[in-house]
Amino acid sequence: MLAVRWAGPLSVLLTAVFFNLAGAAVMMLVCLGITITWRARLPALLELATDLLLLVAAWSSVFLLYERLEHWDLVVHFAATAVLAELAFRALERWGRLRTPGPVTHVLVVTALGTTLALVWEYVEFAGYALVDPRVQVGYTDTMGDLAAGNAGSLVAGILGAWARHRVDPPHGTAEETD
Repeated sequence: MLAVRWAGPLSVLLTAVFFNLAGAAVMMLVCLGITITWRARLPALLELATDLLLLVAAWSSVFLLYERLEHWDLVVHFAATAVLAELAFRALERWGRLRTPGPVTHVLVVTALGTTLALVWEYVEFAGYALVDPRVQVGYTDTMGDLAAGNAGSLVAGILGAWARHRVDPPHGTAEETD
């Protein structure tokens, strides 16, 4: 786990020295994400998956995989939004901002968080296009595809997260156990 945490700062240095400052700036955002996952004290598997996906997303940009591999952008949006939405849910829950919901509410909240994250991601992509590098992929088709992939990823994350948390049937009979 520690090696993955240190991969963020190392990635900043590598991209700044061997690639470009725009890539280094993206890697700094990855460092922020890695720090948040670490400080949120989340389950190790969720932290690891989130950190690795953030690194893959950023290095994919540096190595131009989004331009070279058809649909890679959609795969990354699906997977990254999925883990980030579940991470946001768990963080809110851990920090006392969200009571432990039933499975249906879990799915709905994770999906809503993922939809919000996907939208913010698209704003950041547009800002990157407008302010940093006009080669950043933007446009109606790209944006709609990215949003759809992010929404689908967060829905799947919500379903899997609810299943993992509620896979043992709770005792029946109290209102708190149902949505």
